[in-house]
Amino acid sequence: MAKPKQGLLFDEGEHAPQLFIENNHVHVKKSTFLAGVSASVHRWFRLTPSFGPDLVRKMLADMETEDGHTVLDPFSGAGTTVIESKMEGIRSIGFEINPLLHFVCETSTRWDLLPTELEDAYRRIGERFQAERIRLAGKDVEVIGIPLPTIHNVFRWWRKDVLQDMLILREAIHSECPDGPMRAFFRLSLAGVLVPDLTNVTLGRLQLHFIDRSGHEIDVWRSFDAHTRRMLDDIAAIPADKRTVLSRVLWIDSTTDDVLKVEGKVDRVITSPPYPNRYSYVWNTRPHLFLLNLFQNAKQASDLDLRTIGGTWGTATSVLIKGVRAPEYPVIEREVVPVAEQIRKDDNLMANYLVHYFNRLARQIVSQNRILAPKARCAYVVGCSELKGVYVETDVLLAKVFEGLGIGFKVDRIERIRRRHSGKDLHESIVYASKR
Repeated sequence: MAKPKQGLLFDEGEHAPQLFIENNHVHVKKSTFLAGVSASVHRWFRLTPSFGPDLVRKMLADMETEDGHTVLDPFSGAGTTVIESKMEGIRSIGFEINPLLHFVCETSTRWDLLPTELEDAYRRIGERFQAERIRLAGKDVEVIGIPLPTIHNVFRWWRKDVLQDMLILREAIHSECPDGPMRAFFRLSLAGVLVPDLTNVTLGRLQLHFIDRSGHEIDVWRSFDAHTRRMLDDIAAIPADKRTVLSRVLWIDSTTDDVLKVEGKVDRVITSPPYPNRYSYVWNTRPHLFLLNLFQNAKQASDLDLRTIGGTWGTATSVLIKGVRAPEYPVIEREVVPVAEQIRKDDNLMANYLVHYFNRLARQIVSQNRILAPKARCAYVVGCSELKGVYVETDVLLAKVFEGLGIGFKVDRIERIRRRHSGKDLHESIVYASKR
C-alpha cells in the first residue's frame, strides 16, 4: 500500500475516501494506561493496552460532546470511556465480550455504594480472613475444603501458600458480602492486585510470561489492603452529582444484533478496538477469570478467543491457520485483501488473521450503525502494526472501511498521536468519522 503524505489530502481511486492525516503528539503518560494508574476509579483495575482518561477527555472535547448526549464504547476493556464520561457528567454505555472485563466495567461504574457500609464490610472481611487463616494454618491448600481454580496447571500460576490465602480471602468476601454490588466491589479489589502482585507472571509487552517467584515475599492481605484503601478513598470522594449519572455496561458481542438491546440512540462513540498484533485479552485475563470462577474450563477460554476480533490463541489458531479467510464486504476485498496476500507469502495464519480482524471490525461498525443518532460522531483509537514484515496501516485501512461500507459515514481526519514502541511507521492514531 502506498503511504499517504501526512498533512495532505490523498485519494487512491474513484471509490476511495479522501483523508487528512495530521500529527498531534500526545504524551505517552496521557495517551496510554499510564494516565489511569493514579487516576481516581481508573486505577481500580490495570489493563495495559488501555488508553488513558486524558485521551478520552480530549476526544469528548474534539467531538463537541454535550450534556444530553450518550457516549458508547463498543470495546469497553477496563471501562476508561464509561468511567471518564461519568466523571464528566455524560450518559454512557459500554459493550464488552470478556466476562472479566465486563465485571470490571460494571463494578467500576457502581458509585451508589455507601462508604460507611463498605468500611464496615471491609472490617468484617479482614476479621474473617485472619480467623480462617489461623484455623487452616499448617494445612495444604488441596485439603482445606475450598475447591481450587480449574485453570490448567494451577500451581504453575500460583504458589500454594499464596493461593491458599487468596482462596480464604475470596471466601471471606463472599461470606461477609451477600449483597451483589458490595461483594463485586471487594472482588474487584482482589482482581486488581492479582497480576502481577500475587501471580507467578510478569507483564510482557503483549502477553503474560511465567516467572519463578519461589523466593519472593508475597503478602496477599497487604496487597489487597493497600488497593482496597485506595478504592475506598475514591468512592468516598466522588461528588454526589456524579454518582447518579446514568451508565450501563452490557456483556455482549458488539459485532452482533445484541447491540439492539440499547434503548435510545447513541450520539458519540469513543473506543479502542484490539490492535492487529495478536494480543489476547482472554489469555491475559485468564488467572482472573478462573480465580473469580467466571470460567470453569479451558474450552470457555479458547471459544471466547475465537469469537473476539483480535483472538488468535487456542482454537482460534487452529481455525485461522486453515484455508483462506474470505472477505465479508467489498471494501475488505478491495483494501485489506491485497495487504493480507503480501503476508500470506510467509504466513497463512497471520494473513487470515488480518482479514478476520477487519471483517469483524466492519461487522461491528455495521451493527453499531443501527443505534446511532443522526449526525453521530465516532473516534476510534487504533495502532498500525507490522505482520511478518508487512506494514499494516490500520488507521488508513479503518478509514477506508468506514467510508467504503457505504452506510453513510464520512471520515473527518486521522490524528496520529504517538509512535508505538519501535519502528518509525508504527503509529497510534485516532480515526474520526461522522454520520453524514
